[in-house]
Amino acid sequence: MSKIPYLTGFNAYLKTRHISKRAHVEYMNSLNDFFSYTIQHNDDYKISEDIKDVHEMDVRLFKTFMLENLKLSPSTVNKVISNLNVYFKYLFGIKKTPEIPTLYVNSVVVPKQSDFPVDVFQNLPKYLNSDLSIYTRLMILIISKGFNYKEALEPDFYKEFEELKFTTIEKKFLEIYQAFITPLRSYWGNQNLFLSRNKGANSPLLSVSALHRDLKRDSEATNLDLSPKKLYTTFILLALSTNDLSDNQDRALEALETASLLYYRRLKREVNFMNDGRE
Repeated sequence: MSKIPYLTGFNAYLKTRHISKRAHVEYMNSLNDFFSYTIQHNDDYKISEDIKDVHEMDVRLFKTFMLENLKLSPSTVNKVISNLNVYFKYLFGIKKTPEIPTLYVNSVVVPKQSDFPVDVFQNLPKYLNSDLSIYTRLMILIISKGFNYKEALEPDFYKEFEELKFTTIEKKFLEIYQAFITPLRSYWGNQNLFLSRNKGANSPLLSVSALHRDLKRDSEATNLDLSPKKLYTTFILLALSTNDLSDNQDRALEALETASLLYYRRLKREVNFMNDGRE
């Protein structure tokens, strides 16, 4: 366990709040995790172990680490930040630190089920045959096959994509896509799925910013969040909400690392997603 500054006094303070044993354990876990991280990433604190060398940026970095590396759910991250806030306010109150590092660190917004573009996957033909950008529709199709955004943009992903099975409606969209992409493939001498429409570009591959412009424009047009991350998250949550997995859903769940799978399960519970599926 990491050394936690002024722990004895803080424990005495917690007793005055008459918290449960479980809540006390959560406080200790939050503090231990924070200081274990900070002593490795804050060189000043690593040398001094002085609470005065802990600042707002340390809390922000830890928050990002919890979200992006540990993949903790928003409510879990918010609870940790809340526990740290109580600790730092206590230290500030007894004049052991000149600042409250958590003061301006905002909570993570916990999404609602309405924030997820469920209709995209429940009515996939409608979106594939819509007037959305060709690349937006291609991304939706790829994610519906169980692949994530990063996989879709990998060089040579087209080889795996071309081996997939497609429905009649999906094939109809792919015919439209082929008519669009064939001239670009010929121009660039490249077979990848997402190619730049700018023939003066330095790279034949579509830039991430160009793809996001398409997705943002289509998000505004549909009033749905069509960002790659939100689309993929929605697909996974739908997979976790059914007892009769499709091959595509099964592929996606099998590819998830344990930490990611736990994250999506926690998120599903938090937003009460579909409310009646499996865990």
